[in-house]
Amino acid sequence: MTEEENKTKRYRRTNVDIQADIIKAAESLIKKKGFASMLVTELIKKARIEPLVFYNRYDNLSEFYDEFVKRYDYWFKDVLTEIEFPTDSELGYINILKNLQKELQEKSVMLELLRWEIAEGNETTVRTAMLREMHTLPLANIYEAKFKDIDISAISALIIGGIYYLNLHRDRSNFAEIDLNTELGQKRIERALKNLGHMIFHYQDLTDYKHTVAEKMKENGISDEIIKKCLN
Repeated sequence: MTEEENKTKRYRRTNVDIQADIIKAAESLIKKKGFASMLVTELIKKARIEPLVFYNRYDNLSEFYDEFVKRYDYWFKDVLTEIEFPTDSELGYINILKNLQKELQEKSVMLELLRWEIAEGNETTVRTAMLREMHTLPLANIYEAKFKDIDISAISALIIGGIYYLNLHRDRSNFAEIDLNTELGQKRIERALKNLGHMIFHYQDLTDYKHTVAEKMKENGISDEIIKKCLN
């Protein structure tokens, strides 16, 4: 066997290696150009594969994207097992928000996915957005069961939407004089998320306390009208 044949044999890639190279090439191209601008021909070239190798795996680029985004979308990954504290605890809730911010503060595939979803309405962007919604419903249900007196889903939607927008907007200008491209700006947002989580959970504590006090006052014969005035 010649030296050249030895090299070919030595560097022959397995199917796992080839798939890893396709994923790595896509990640690099998407971070550089975005989802909408990436071409199959560019992906094939960067992954160093023949077109047939790609099309043996996927019918088209949309099918590839359907599988690809599951690796990089924050909500498609196993968020519940990665947080340090119980999900329905104050620290667990804060960690979910802080980790989302960390995921987006660098130039990431998920950030480009969000940008694409906002810019274009097509089968792939609609599908990934809907899948994300379905995937997060169990998490939303956990908090809905915990919070009875506030609309925690609506509050969380506003917070998460704010995180999305601030990161998508950061290369255009500061927002409320906060520059998310700086460490100081990132720390301010992180502190704000911690404060918001604290306020949300302690609002529930206050509500539970009011209910307890109201029951005690009723037991002592105090009228509902007086109780309402005292606790509002």
